[in-house]
Amino acid sequence: MAEKINWNFVVQALDGPSVSGASSLDIEAYDKIKVTITAGATQQVNLVPSGAVSLLIINPAVPDVDLSYKVGANVVALDGPHVLIGTGAVSLLGGAANLSFTNNTAADATIEILLGRDATP
Repeated sequence: MAEKINWNFVVQALDGPSVSGASSLDIEAYDKIKVTITAGATQQVNLVPSGAVSLLIINPAVPDVDLSYKVGANVVALDGPHVLIGTGAVSLLGGAANLSFTNNTAADATIEILLGRDATP
């Protein structure tokens, strides 16, 4: 039985224009992951047991340029939430089944991850 994830966003410039969107995504399964990365540590987080990912949200409790994850050879700062909706957007991660998070801040960092995916290959 398919699951449904509803999503929406609104971004508005102060006294300026806004951009918004909303829709839903049919998926077979979802995973919610909550991890704490110790200050000064690097930790690998496994994302997907199998199947194509069509939604990935990485949301740090406290965004910081010194909190990051590695995708291939690229280090990406978690200076805000990262939201990838659709298989095209998620493909920017190159099919990564895990991410390596590094916390170079002075405090432990909590990160929530939500995946929407196919459960069958």
